[in-house]
Amino acid sequence: MSRGGQVTAEAVRQMLVGLADALRTAQNSLAADARSGELGGIGYEIPYLDFSFEVEFTSREEQEGQPILALRPRFGASPTTDTTKEITSRVAGRLVSVPPHGGNPTPLLDLRLFEEGERLALAFRLTNAAGEVISGAQVALQVDDDMTERLTGRRPSAEERLNLLSIQVIRTDGEGRGRVELNRGALGEGARVVIHAEARGVTARIIVSGPGGVA
Repeated sequence: MSRGGQVTAEAVRQMLVGLADALRTAQNSLAADARSGELGGIGYEIPYLDFSFEVEFTSREEQEGQPILALRPRFGASPTTDTTKEITSRVAGRLVSVPPHGGNPTPLLDLRLFEEGERLALAFRLTNAAGEVISGAQVALQVDDDMTERLTGRRPSAEERLNLLSIQVIRTDGEGRGRVELNRGALGEGARVVIHAEARGVTARIIVSGPGGVA
């Protein structure tokens, strides 16, 4: 790409990013007004923004012979001299607001603990708000240090984090389910930790207790 093309692409990118930021700020303001208004949280959503603006590409020769290139919005006629060349163009398009998850139903992640004697297992199921099963999706599991410390007043040790979960990434089966064995003995007597699960942009947490505690 030529230097002029690089300048043009970067300038147009900055303009579009600025428009997108303005659209997001306006949408956030509408959402905030809805939360604090008298209509019980009913707000407005901006589905899209059509835009059209003129830009001018200017090339000016410096005394040293090096050209200076610039692209900026056009606000009126600009004088053209022997040392300045100008090209005017029009940029138009539409910015579309994409709902979370691409407009698809929101994923739902359900966590359950099952005790079988001294054994403890974490089972989960991944579906969506439409009741559809999500199969073949990765579910990531880990001990949530910060949340555990906030809830219990103690931070899990490295040994607890490493030994509690037999596996940290697992895929859902054809029914959207999965199961992971937990090494309960990795926790101290009566100790509790929070396990954090994440899949398809949604998260869920559950508390696991060590020997002598309630799962």
